[in-house]
Amino acid sequence: MLRFLARRLTQSVLTVFGVLTAAFFLVRLAGDPSVLLLPVEATDKDIALLRSELGLDQSLPVQYGKFLLNVLQGDLGLSLRQRVPALDLVLERLPATLELALTAFVLGLVLAFVVGLVMRLTPSPRLRAAIMWLAFIRQAIPVFFFGLLMILLFSVTLGWLPSLGRGTIYHLILPAVTLATYELALYLRLFNSALGEQQGQDYVRTAYAKGQTRTRIILRHMLPNALLPLVTIAGINLGMLLGSAVVTETVFSWPGVGRLIVQSVSQRDYPVVIAGVLMMSLVFVLINLTVDLLYAVLDPRVRLS
Repeated sequence: MLRFLARRLTQSVLTVFGVLTAAFFLVRLAGDPSVLLLPVEATDKDIALLRSELGLDQSLPVQYGKFLLNVLQGDLGLSLRQRVPALDLVLERLPATLELALTAFVLGLVLAFVVGLVMRLTPSPRLRAAIMWLAFIRQAIPVFFFGLLMILLFSVTLGWLPSLGRGTIYHLILPAVTLATYELALYLRLFNSALGEQQGQDYVRTAYAKGQTRTRIILRHMLPNALLPLVTIAGINLGMLLGSAVVTETVFSWPGVGRLIVQSVSQRDYPVVIAGVLMMSLVFVLINLTVDLLYAVLDPRVRLS
């Protein structure tokens, strides 16, 4: 187990390092922030002076080396716009992002669990097909477009729910449903496939031979075994929800890390972009590491892989 843990930790560290390196070089492609930080009437001399103060006049390898050294010391720099530590700005927005992602994650699993059981317990093949088609149609609609449809229907037309911002639980409903329903088709396919695989096992036939009802067999015997394959996929999707939250937060003006990153990219605020990407990658890696460890506990064969 210790060897398995050490291997996963090493992979996690290398992943975070790769994300940091990619973020550092990619944000430089957005352009020179000095031009945006100075007024229109600034001269070339003013721009050159500001670039020197920000260390942007040095070569990329030198900037990268200093960047890594500062990261090892826990310093991600100051926001070029607000002149406060970039990491503080990200940490201030992180609870909102986690609130949205975790709510959508739990809601998505609950929906998949309930709908999946309905599909298994119903004797109507047409109802099962209709449910899967609806799930596929939802998955085919981009997150941002579905969010706009939700705003148009429930906020503009019906006036039931607020469309923007964060405050009450009602502000959370639309963005959470937008994210939760996106992965519903995937969960349902996995859930039905796992239950279908369990259907042919000997213990299921034995339970039927003993006269147990179909509902009891599914809920008590098949369901616990069918949930195991969902552990890894659910963990990966939780990390993916953090990435999808970037678009959703922008659509619903949700004050999370994703919206902060989008704003910082347009303003060429390098430190905030890198701090945001680093924090999101750390959360993603931590989630995957937790899932790997949980799966290794549930299935000891994974430790040997």
